[in-house]
Amino acid sequence: SSPLRPHCHARDRLRLWRPIQSQSQRDPEKNLVRTLVSDEDLDRILAVMSAGWAPSTRECYGSGLLVYHVFCDNRDVEEQDRCPADMVLILSFISACTGLYSGGTLTNYVYAVRAWHVLHLQEWSIGKAQLDAMLAGAATLAPPTSKRQKRNPVTVEFIVQIRNMLNLDDPLDSAVFACLTTTFFTIARLGEFTVPTLTKFTLANVIQRRHIRTENDRHGLEVTVFALPKTKASATGEDVYWAKHQGLEDPSFALQNHFRINNPNPDSPLFSWKHP
Repeated sequence: SSPLRPHCHARDRLRLWRPIQSQSQRDPEKNLVRTLVSDEDLDRILAVMSAGWAPSTRECYGSGLLVYHVFCDNRDVEEQDRCPADMVLILSFISACTGLYSGGTLTNYVYAVRAWHVLHLQEWSIGKAQLDAMLAGAATLAPPTSKRQKRNPVTVEFIVQIRNMLNLDDPLDSAVFACLTTTFFTIARLGEFTVPTLTKFTLANVIQRRHIRTENDRHGLEVTVFALPKTKASATGEDVYWAKHQGLEDPSFALQNHFRINNPNPDSPLFSWKHP
């Protein structure tokens, strides 16, 4: 343990775990400008910069930062050498993790260290060519268990098969089918229409029943529009939509059936369902 790395949630490590020579800490003797800036101002700078990463990204990066410091502890790397890190240290970190993690996970962990440097105003001087080559090699050598097998794409026929296995008079089944058809036909990410858990979500970022409206598209056809408050690609949200279908996969029928069975409040998450 180190006073530089207080115990905190993974999502807060980027901001709260500070390098020993962090420029985000006050150092009036070395920088005249910082003599005019309070500790509260500097903490606010860190808070604003860290908000540039989504909460899920900050949590992932927090895990990567922990792995990096465990590596440094095991190699007796001094605090002043951990940040700013030189190329050999970062390449050694990747090499030590190769074979233990998937290529994607290891890439995220390396970029977590980079984000930590950026956030605390430290130079990141790792060559892109060398870094890309090292990460590509690590992905090739990743353990087979870390790679998911390729799956067949979801098709309309597959959706109909799922419908035939559900009881659309059941609260959960009706919500599941409505969510499935809506995310499929709006070409949205599942997480943009659902919540992580019953206790871990912010209502302002979750689509609710009141966020639905009906419009005509540029061809004059009626479409149902969903105003997503926030997406992975846009913090300010995005409108997505679908139109009615004639088959058993019809998202309009699925949504109206969900409303008939569960009848969520206007301010409730869209696919809320009645459960014990």
